[in-house]
Amino acid sequence: MSVSTSRWSRRDPVVLAAAVLVVVVLGFALAALVAQRRVNHKERADLLSEQGQATGGKLDAVGPLNGTDVAQYVIDRQAALQKATGSRVAVVSLSNYRTAAEARADAGSLTVVGVLAAPPGGTPSVVTGDIRQWVQEQKASATAERDQTQQMLNNGVDDPEFKGFYQSEVARLTKLIATIKPDGPLVFGIVVRGLAPELQAFAAKPGLRLVDVAPSDKVSDKTQYRGIRPEETVKVNQTTPRPL
Repeated sequence: MSVSTSRWSRRDPVVLAAAVLVVVVLGFALAALVAQRRVNHKERADLLSEQGQATGGKLDAVGPLNGTDVAQYVIDRQAALQKATGSRVAVVSLSNYRTAAEARADAGSLTVVGVLAAPPGGTPSVVTGDIRQWVQEQKASATAERDQTQQMLNNGVDDPEFKGFYQSEVARLTKLIATIKPDGPLVFGIVVRGLAPELQAFAAKPGLRLVDVAPSDKVSDKTQYRGIRPEETVKVNQTTPRPL
């Protein structure tokens, strides 16, 4: 019995050291995992909530990326607006489609940089100039695309799936051409510039979904603006046409 006790006594320091080493290694691994998750969480927040990064002092983009969860994005950006200071640019998403004149009037004393518009059956565009010219361009583009698609159908499409898709595209574009009007409800967002207190007060105005404030007011003609359309209630998808 004494021999067994002596043998384990000599082994105890080795076993203890091994156990301590395992604990230390696991501790470092756990710390690294937590740190990585924090980094990933921050990168995700930056991606979805502060993706407007400056290039040469100018903002590349303002607004949500495709696939962004609408509810969480609104919460994150509302919090960002309350922390904002100085002069900022913001993308204001409206609760419903309005005419260009109505949207600009809604901005009040804020400087309007442009509007976000989407015709029925069309995808979003940023309009910084005359809405009538933009409508003409949209009709011309839709007409050319429809005629090209119809020509493909006339030449014969064997695959039923492709044929059905082309037919639906012809129908969509025909409807777009017929319904888009310069004085129609085409605008779902406005891009504005103002001081942070002005934007914070503006956010309380009825009929606004979100005042998505940018990190600064330094924009260029290459800055991209993205809003949330009224029909987007779950995920943002700028490439999906507006419902007819």
